[in-house]
This record gives sequence, structure tokens and C-alpha cells, in this order.
Amino acid sequence: MKNDTFLTHSIGGNTASNARNLSMNSVQGHHHSLFGVERYADTNTLRWSMSVGCLLDPDSPAARYSASNVYKRPILGLGMILGGSQGNTLVISDLHLPYHHKDTFSFLEALNHEYKFTQVLNTGDLFDHHRGSYHEDEPDALDAESEYRQAKEYSHELEQMFPEMVITTGNHDFLPQRKLKTVGLPVSMLSDYNKLYDLRGGWQWPKQYRFNSYGGFPVTHPMVLNKRGRWDKVIMRVKC
Repeated sequence: MKNDTFLTHSIGGNTASNARNLSMNSVQGHHHSLFGVERYADTNTLRWSMSVGCLLDPDSPAARYSASNVYKRPILGLGMILGGSQGNTLVISDLHLPYHHKDTFSFLEALNHEYKFTQVLNTGDLFDHHRGSYHEDEPDALDAESEYRQAKEYSHELEQMFPEMVITTGNHDFLPQRKLKTVGLPVSMLSDYNKLYDLRGGWQWPKQYRFNSYGGFPVTHPMVLNKRGRWDKVIMRVKC
């Protein structure tokens, strides 16, 4: 069977249009307020497109620059492709380490225990790089060295959980390279992500990734918060 699904950080802000316009299924992150699956059928095939929200802490300094847009609240959650002939696939998006929600890792662990994922994908913005951003810095955010150190520690924790993962690099992941260009230095001076964060090499970092869904059923899973802003420990059990 040939590859039938396209993974990248961002395709477009209209999930229905993505399903209609692309020649294959698709998965994207980046648009923190988009969460769900749209389908399109023509005379030849049925296609779907999934937008998977984010896992960024909405109360963190890193989320504050977009907080004024009250009509586009971030939706905490992720995507899954369930029931494929090769097993279940997990799709993570927009953790923005170290500014991820504090319950993110326990949420991921619980889902992995429930669904026993055989493939783990990530639509990018794994790291936030707030101090290197082109947005105005928040005064209560971590300093650049502390942010880098904590992001490295959290990435090691995530690597322990998922030793192999494909990550389509997002605009925040690319900030170090963009800053090098801004000051007139070659991007080649920057080590690859696995070296930069002392990772073991089991994570791949393509810009785009095509894979076979093996007939899996796409579904989004919210991380529902209680009144204290903590995950309510509810796991949605989907049978395909």
C-alpha cells in the first residue's frame, strides 16, 4: 500500500478546505484553536484532514501574545489514527517546551497505556524559544539559558516515553536558524536538533512527512481541564 497521509506543521487555517484541496489525507498543528477532522468525498476516494490543537499551557508567558484574541481560544488535545492494520498512531502537536501544560506528560502516558501506539508523530513547535522569538518578550518568562536548559530536560523526559518519533519542524523550532540569518550568519553553524538537545538520535526532523495510515480512523482527543486548570484524568476510549 502506498503512502496516503501528509503530515506537516501547517497547511491552512480551514480544515475543510484542506480535506477538499489536497490529494491525500492530512494532519496539521500550528493553529491552536483548530481541533477536529473534516472529510471530503469525490467520485474516486474519501479524504480526511485533521487539525490537532496544542498542548501549550494557555496561562504561560509564551501564550500571552495571542491571548487578546478571545474568539480563538487554544484547544488542548492531540490526534490519533486508530485501528490501522499496523497498529495505532499518536499525533502530538505544539508542546512549546518548556511552556507546555503541566499535565501533558501524564496525559500522554495515560493515552499510550490505553492505545499502545506503534507509531508516534509530532507536527512541530516542540520547542518554544520564547526569548529568541520575534514577538515582544514577556518580562516574567524564563531567561534564555534557563529556557534552553528546561526544554532540554523535558525533551529527554519525552524521549524516555517515545524513543522514536517523527517531528515535522514548526516555525518556533526554526527560530534559532532564523536568528542566525538575521545577524548574517550561516544556518550551517547550528547543530541538528538531536545534537542541540543531547538526544539519542531516534527522533527524525523532516519539514514534511508522508506515511501510510493503513486504513486507520482519525480522531482528536481533548485534554479536558477542571476549574483549577488541571487535566481531569478522563481518557476517551474509542473502538474501531
